[in-house]
Amino acid sequence: MEDLRKSSFTLVISLFLVLILAGCDPDKDNVNMTPPEDSDPQVTLITPSTGLILASIGETVEAIFEIHDNELLTDWWATERWESVSGVEVLPETQIPGQVAVIATQSQERSISYTIPTSIQVYTTIEIRGYAQDNKGKIATALVRINVIPGSDSTVAYELESYVDDTVYSITTGDDYNFDLIQRLRGNDGEIAPANRYIRESSIPPAIDYIITSPISGAVDSVLVTTNTSVFNFEDCTYETIYQAFVTSNRIGSSTDPLGPGDVAILKLPNDPHFAVIMVKKAENGFMTFDHKRSYE
Repeated sequence: MEDLRKSSFTLVISLFLVLILAGCDPDKDNVNMTPPEDSDPQVTLITPSTGLILASIGETVEAIFEIHDNELLTDWWATERWESVSGVEVLPETQIPGQVAVIATQSQERSISYTIPTSIQVYTTIEIRGYAQDNKGKIATALVRINVIPGSDSTVAYELESYVDDTVYSITTGDDYNFDLIQRLRGNDGEIAPANRYIRESSIPPAIDYIITSPISGAVDSVLVTTNTSVFNFEDCTYETIYQAFVTSNRIGSSTDPLGPGDVAILKLPNDPHFAVIMVKKAENGFMTFDHKRSYE
């Protein structure tokens, strides 16, 4: 009997020690019982990596998007939007036929093969957007742009007129700071009509930085792009190369950068869809001498 009591006591002590040791598990308190936070879905453009495609009417191009979510993606769709070279919306954002899907995945690549419609005008920009939605209703998107350029058999044929050695003075001089690209005249505000002020030297006194703006009134103000002859061939440029340089530039605005010899400014003229391109030859002593070309039809 005595032995039985000793065995029972030993068993109780052993169980007690096991429970104590189990409660002292050093890893027990490090277990994260909080569920992982749901992050937003992601859409990444894989191809083209630049985000820009140049294509002709009838040509088929491909864009590849990667979609991802840490829980679950439920929907995919893609849209197109058309905009003219002057910034006018031609086609509002519209779902692309065949580019909608109900999915159940965390990660996937989605490919879009897009044929440039025959009904579109040359020099239109097409925006393709890919969308992904997760199971919480969160939506992500990524964008690729297609600039429609003439094909080898295109009937679009804008010509360029070329002019050399024109001059505009800095606004700090008080005179001849406006230039009419059509009439090839310079003057101050009293001499050049508002609708003909295609370019103006717009330094902020007392500095003379040779900055160009285009304060045309009575029409949409011109938009300007700044580049230079190291990346843009002024001498052999065509309408197509001017257009491509304009729409692919990341230096677009209502004024140019400060200009010096060799710099090039491209102006989107208000008489759509035409451009003027100016190459600076000299910028000193308060005036700027430049060659320029202007498109016409």
